[in-house]
Amino acid sequence: MIRTGRKTAFFFAMLFLSFATPEVSSSLSRTDKREILSFISSSSKKNGTLGIVVRAADTGETVFRYNSEKSFIPASNNKILSSVAALSLLGKDFRFRTEFYLGGGIHGNVAHGGLYVKGFGDPTIDLEKLELIAKRIKNLGVNRIDGGILLDGSYFDETYYGEGWDPEWVGEAFCPPVAAISFNYNSAKIKVSASRAGMPAYVSAEPKEFPFAIKSRVLTSRRRSGVMAEFGSRNQIRLSGYVSSRRKRETLEMSVPDPFFYFGEMLRATLEKKGVRVDGRVRRARVPKWAGAVFTHYSEPLGVVIREYNKESVNIIGESLVKVLGARFMKEPGSWKTGTYVIRDYLAGVGVSGDVSVVDGSGLSRMNRVSPGDLAEVLLRAYKNPEISKEFLESLPVAGVDGTLEKRFYELKGRVYAKTGYLEGARSLSGYVFARDGRTYVFSIISNGMGARVKKLQSLLLRELVN
Repeated sequence: MIRTGRKTAFFFAMLFLSFATPEVSSSLSRTDKREILSFISSSSKKNGTLGIVVRAADTGETVFRYNSEKSFIPASNNKILSSVAALSLLGKDFRFRTEFYLGGGIHGNVAHGGLYVKGFGDPTIDLEKLELIAKRIKNLGVNRIDGGILLDGSYFDETYYGEGWDPEWVGEAFCPPVAAISFNYNSAKIKVSASRAGMPAYVSAEPKEFPFAIKSRVLTSRRRSGVMAEFGSRNQIRLSGYVSSRRKRETLEMSVPDPFFYFGEMLRATLEKKGVRVDGRVRRARVPKWAGAVFTHYSEPLGVVIREYNKESVNIIGESLVKVLGARFMKEPGSWKTGTYVIRDYLAGVGVSGDVSVVDGSGLSRMNRVSPGDLAEVLLRAYKNPEISKEFLESLPVAGVDGTLEKRFYELKGRVYAKTGYLEGARSLSGYVFARDGRTYVFSIISNGMGARVKKLQSLLLRELVN
């Protein structure tokens, strides 16, 4: 039994949980105890499967477990594995890079031979960063680029969607193509606004320089509303449906069909705003040996990037990290196969010996499998590793404060740092609890098949640990 100050360690009773190692605080009221016991003993058996583990962060001892070694679909809790592996193997100061070359010399303010861009997986380039890149090119004394923009994505393989990802997700913002060159997380917003009933709706995009042709058949209706988008040929997006004059606007958050075209055309538009004309097409090509390097753009350090990844659950960051790990350590174009091999090898090296299946970084694939016990072990390792503990902890959503926990657990505000996870039929929550008595707990709760009802258990358990 673990004693934590005034807490005795009693958690739940083995009378109800044959698979649990029951230990918890004496501050647990009979009402709460009965409610938790009732939830686990009936709901988890009837409506799905459930795994739980709680460990003391200082000693590593197990406070409570239930199906803790059983493997589940972790959903976005898979980001814990990819985050800790990336921080540990690449280092918190690692930066994604993007290299820029000229195919020829600069004569009379004209850059000849085209502008080559070689990407190394940076998923964080946005309009602000493109403007900085364009400014650096302008500062070379260039007013015109002759030969177009040539994009080298050879650092990654040509597979853009992960194994086990639902084909119906293609086009959704949370499921963008993963390539060595990206812009704006390879996504955009399409806004469809009502006009007069029976007339075509107004369409705009964000960013406003959005280079893909949009063919809209959306009409304004008095009542009906609902817009669909699909990719067409030649980088075309087709819209159909209705927007209600009562609703006023429909906004689609979607990924793009061609990340290279997206980056290249957005770079062209940004350059031209800075007074640099680009003559020639945007196309794919490897950087030739004779090209001259002009500068390298670097992302923020990984310790900063990982905050956006976990707090807002940005899938493309994790998938880019997986491919970078594969390229860096396997010495071949980055892929999910090589990158997840590196992650699994890392996990084995830190003592995760369970039945772990890692096939992507973000957790979109239903082929991922991990146990609450293994997740807790990784969380404990990260907590005790001074090289990454601060960056990793600060990357997690905080209850009642920010990220995906901003609107949850208000009564536990600032005391729970945890990663959420959701796929149809799978819900997870894993992280750290900072109790009022000064103790810290590592926990993981994963359910497959219980639906939203598991939120009740999450609240009960976390409240008990905090108090």
